Amino acid sequence: MNSMFKRLVPLGVAAAIMAVSASHAQAECDEVFTLRYHNAYPPTLALYNKTGAGFRERVEAWSDGCIKFENYDSGALTSVSGMVDAADQGIIDISHSWGAFYVGDIPEADVEIGLPLAWGETYEAYDAYYNRGLKEVIAEAYESRFNVKHFPSIIGLEYVIATRDEISSLDDLKGKKLRALGVYGEVARELGASAVVIPGGELYTALQLGTIDGLIYGAEAIVAQGLQEFLKTTIAEPNLNAGAGHWLMNRDTWESLPPHLQDVITLAVDYGNLAGAMQYRIVEAKNIGVLARDGVKLLELSPEENARLNEIAVGLWDKIGERSELAAKAVGIVKEQQREFGQIE
Repeated sequence: MNSMFKRLVPLGVAAAIMAVSASHAQAECDEVFTLRYHNAYPPTLALYNKTGAGFRERVEAWSDGCIKFENYDSGALTSVSGMVDAADQGIIDISHSWGAFYVGDIPEADVEIGLPLAWGETYEAYDAYYNRGLKEVIAEAYESRFNVKHFPSIIGLEYVIATRDEISSLDDLKGKKLRALGVYGEVARELGASAVVIPGGELYTALQLGTIDGLIYGAEAIVAQGLQEFLKTTIAEPNLNAGAGHWLMNRDTWESLPPHLQDVITLAVDYGNLAGAMQYRIVEAKNIGVLARDGVKLLELSPEENARLNEIAVGLWDKIGERSELAAKAVGIVKEQQREFGQIE
């Protein structure tokens, strides 16, 4: 491991990488494990070509080729909405997706992805998962219902509300059809809009045809898919959510791996949730600039509208906490964090 890499990686992670490297340097592959890896989002998006690709590259390199991937694009082996079931059944070995697609089966997924206005910055998502126990709560939510092992995929979003029409306030959203997933659909409805669930790969056509009037989506994803061609306004401040997706691995596949290869996967996730998430945040910030240069109006809400949106958001936190014992526990973790950070009373 070169000296520059050591300086960039936290000491604990660097030590773990060297320990894993040493363990499988001593043992050649008795078997090469080829895993079917399925994406929820198109190849143009950073969730695919940075977060997902980075994970696969790390695993293949750090396993010395003992783990390889067959990479499948969205819809190749199953629909986005069917990815949890496909991982459960072993049709795919690993899914990389966004929990808001699955709130019907996993009510805690609305906390998993990031409650509205809770995580404006990437470190807040990391803190909740790795320092406060959210990782274990969300894992239990999935693993108690499906034959999978859950890993968080912290993103680093600039999650914005973008519209085809020019708007100047939240009131201008009334009556509009917004693509909005999970709890963000509830945010849309509280603002007088209607919520539509559409996979990321279908958004260009939906905006082109006017099937939707706007969307709640990441800035990078908007630019990567060329959606700004149809957009006039983006509510860019406040950031609705820095965000977290997930990897789900079929439990039987996971248990078939020897311990040192399980360690490789865990370490690839943990490292990605440090360095990978920060790189994603940089990409998002750059693409806010791209939206502005391409003529999309960047709208910053007034203090009064900020307060209104915050009241809506925190009210929804409480509703989500009523859906299950695990949801209540997960919401409690986020609320305690935000109290400590001085964001709520």
